[in-house]
Amino acid sequence: MNKQRLECERWIFKIMEILDNPKQNNGETPNLDFWTREFAKMDDKKFEEFVLRPLSIFYQTSGLKREPKIQEITKALDELNVPLMEEIYMPHKYRDNQGNPVKSKKCLVLYLHMKRMKQLLTKKNGMSIESKTRDARTGLLTGYDKNGRESDREFESLAISGLTETMKELSRSRADSMNDKSLMNSTIKSMGRVRLDELVNDPTDSLSRNLLNVYFIGAGLMSNLVVKDYMTPYTLAQKNMRVSRDG
Repeated sequence: MNKQRLECERWIFKIMEILDNPKQNNGETPNLDFWTREFAKMDDKKFEEFVLRPLSIFYQTSGLKREPKIQEITKALDELNVPLMEEIYMPHKYRDNQGNPVKSKKCLVLYLHMKRMKQLLTKKNGMSIESKTRDARTGLLTGYDKNGRESDREFESLAISGLTETMKELSRSRADSMNDKSLMNSTIKSMGRVRLDELVNDPTDSLSRNLLNVYFIGAGLMSNLVVKDYMTPYTLAQKNMRVSRDG
């Protein structure tokens, strides 16, 4: 085993022991033990190939049971001579006469090993101002208007915050309840405002709810999502029309 490998291993073991902090974990050093076992399996050539790979050395946490504290992280970074707080150059804010960009105050800088998603790029950002382009079957916005859709996580955050009235608005008149949407827009145009209790809120006035109801009927399941009878709103309307005529 060559001298450079021994020095590299000692350095890695020292950092892992700092992060494991056996004094706070009943003398346990799981990451140190893990890397000791892994390196013992490698000859010098495999070890060199391994450490030269990007982000080959990592620290393994275990939920809330084993996580390094900020003091341990700071101590480990000091050993590595890596600053925790850094100044950021901001040429988009200001440049002096010599072209030198202004720098921010020292702040926490993290380096992510994950590739940036296209959805986070500026060219992919957009804002929908219309809700005309939608799937007639599901009621979901499509095309350029799809940015106006609410995700599951967004609705969960509204539920956690107790914003039930906002959920009603975003899932009914501002979603796929076409009659409520038309009434809301016409009321706003004429009165300048509208209240939720001024809208009809008809259970049959929802494209997605009607679609799910049809799926239930096709599966032989009865539900009260739209109507209490075991039929679609159209079939029920035709039935009521025949009954009224016969009467």
